[in-house]
Amino acid sequence: MKFVKNQHLVILDVETTGVKAGVDKVIELYMLKIFNDEVVDEYYSKFNPQIEIPLFISNLTGIYPWHVENSPKIDNEIEKIKNFVDDSVIIGHNLRFDLSFLNYELNKKNFNELNNMTLDTLNLSRALLRTKVKNHKLVTLSKYFKTINQNEHNSKADVLTTYEVFKHLSLFDEIKNKESIHRVNEFLSGIDLNLKKKFNLQNIPTSHGVYIFSNNKSLNYVGKSSNLKNRINSHLSHSRSYKSNKIVNTSNSLKVMNLPNELISLIVEQRLINKFKPQLNRSGRIPKNIYWIKLKSNKSNLEISKIELSKNTIFQIGPFLSYTKAKNFKNFLDNRFETVRCKNNNSRKTKCDISILLNSQCACIDSFNLEKYNYNLRKKLDLFFSETSKEVKRLNDKLNTYSKEQNFEEAQKIKNYLSLLQNFLEFNRFKEKINVLDKQTLKILENFNIEITDNRVNLKIDLNDEDIEFLKIHPENYTIINFYSELLLILRFIRNKEANTIGR
Repeated sequence: MKFVKNQHLVILDVETTGVKAGVDKVIELYMLKIFNDEVVDEYYSKFNPQIEIPLFISNLTGIYPWHVENSPKIDNEIEKIKNFVDDSVIIGHNLRFDLSFLNYELNKKNFNELNNMTLDTLNLSRALLRTKVKNHKLVTLSKYFKTINQNEHNSKADVLTTYEVFKHLSLFDEIKNKESIHRVNEFLSGIDLNLKKKFNLQNIPTSHGVYIFSNNKSLNYVGKSSNLKNRINSHLSHSRSYKSNKIVNTSNSLKVMNLPNELISLIVEQRLINKFKPQLNRSGRIPKNIYWIKLKSNKSNLEISKIELSKNTIFQIGPFLSYTKAKNFKNFLDNRFETVRCKNNNSRKTKCDISILLNSQCACIDSFNLEKYNYNLRKKLDLFFSETSKEVKRLNDKLNTYSKEQNFEEAQKIKNYLSLLQNFLEFNRFKEKINVLDKQTLKILENFNIEITDNRVNLKIDLNDEDIEFLKIHPENYTIINFYSELLLILRFIRNKEANTIGR
């Protein structure tokens, strides 16, 4: 391992409650310090995340809440962790994931992020074993190299396995004689010459824009970037991901559109995806349907409908651009108001099992008055949606109470309800601003050459290419689904949100 000779290496791995730093928390960390293949130090700790550990995470890692209730908080250990790493080369498998959690904790305590030289065994595997393994998971590499240690989804075992895998990979001819870590990473990020020749790459701009991979028959993949050159290079690099590899192997043409800014690129990307429906784009497609949650005068149950205006509707909310989101929000309302969820057959003297189980009113008893029930429920719903700030406060208070009591199961349930409600309210506030042509919002959009008029999102940019004429809005085929989907893109961009709003 010439490129790591006479350097301290820190191999690390974290176990967490989930996949998103800042939302999920670290529950275990192991770090092993190596110098010239000799162990010189180690660090190990479990941490109390102060949030619920999901059951599937506990089953995967073997770490249950009672294992960490007396463990330190990572806040109190983060300086020690940073000092342990010091100026060592950091090695890990899918290292970006681990570092995102550690850097989040460092930022919280106003420390500088870890800016060390790094080597990711995931990238090494992608570059060196592309045709030799079915995937690049640590467990797969462990079996391929027949390592002594096994991937067990606990930090210490995974670090020891990662180090063994790293030593095997470092012996490959492509990298074993590299002079430094920098040279190894240059190789990993460098363009595969066969692909460069295949796509005849020349003068790709470093600007905003959209790129299209296609074959002779159809578009395969549409993407956007704030730096087209860097993004396309990542698709063509030696360490390209499984998906990128599939994209380049099934394509024989690459087209690039240079665009003025990121927001326009987002909208152009979405319109391309929804026009041509590329087979390798898993997100960005506008749903075929929108959904509404309704209360009807002739039914006792809330229902989900694709029709906005229908007979007997006495209350409705929407639109929801996903059936799953509509269903989750309906479940929230059902639980909040303990709505009737049994059949309205008025043939019983006592409550049915469903009503007893859910602690709700029963529509099966002969004394049930549907008209009175719907009148009262509608009044409650009207009041609820006119005073949603009170509901947000109520849910926050309950969340804090359950958290203090360490009743994590109920706290997670309330957290989910709160997220549903906040996302719904956020989208509707934004929708209202657009619909009344809110001046502040419009000014922001004008800076990005986006025009909102008559429930249409219009891209004010001269696109001369005949192949993309459809990107200019034609009112006759621009539906409410397109409109709200593009509002969601704008909403996420302006408010710098992840793609977790009500329309996804």
